[in-house]
Amino acid sequence: MSAQQVTEHVYLIQSEDVNVYLIVQPESLTLVDTGFPGAMADIDEAVRSLGRSPGDIGDVLVTHCHLDHAGALAEITRATGASAWMHGCDAEMVRAGESFRPYEVAPGPENQAFVDEVISQAPTTFEPAVVDHEVAAGEVIPVAGGIQAIWTPGHTLGHLVFFWPGDGGVLFLGDVAKNVHGLVPSPIYEDLSRGLESLRELGNYHFETACFAHGAPIIGGAAEVLKKRWQ
Repeated sequence: MSAQQVTEHVYLIQSEDVNVYLIVQPESLTLVDTGFPGAMADIDEAVRSLGRSPGDIGDVLVTHCHLDHAGALAEITRATGASAWMHGCDAEMVRAGESFRPYEVAPGPENQAFVDEVISQAPTTFEPAVVDHEVAAGEVIPVAGGIQAIWTPGHTLGHLVFFWPGDGGVLFLGDVAKNVHGLVPSPIYEDLSRGLESLRELGNYHFETACFAHGAPIIGGAAEVLKKRWQ
């Protein structure tokens, strides 16, 4: 498993059908999201392909509590000693090893089919993990030179998008949207109307690159692409 370069300092690691991201700097690595349980093996291999050690991962930023984003957190922090950062509303779920609150399916038959065939069959629990830092809306996390946590409730109550100003501005979107067969909302939301409002509010930020958990990144002019799509 190799790491795919997205920008000068940002790399994508695909583990099963979810993307996690590394911000690579000489002094440390910052991981955004964890993948499913068992993903540490893929992350380990990808980090070593860059000539680095998993122990260089100093921090893990988790967008939300779902299995494919937080499910490997316990094994990653155990293997690396990294600190974990999340919004408090979803941190309480991860500490209990719980993946889902009640949700609604986004409009469209393809979303219902995906929920029936995939999400409803997925485990609802995973290994509980320690979350060292609860992040407030708008807080600048003191890693990688400063990463702003943007509270984007809707997909989950504690969903965060992370804005890193390096490399012309990189936005890590988690599941606020996906870029699979086009730029579309997530298939499930705890609150669909809040989720769509969160998408519109991202148009207020300036970033060149958008990194999705599901689907290819948008590299170059990403802020305008998102703004046109939802505003």
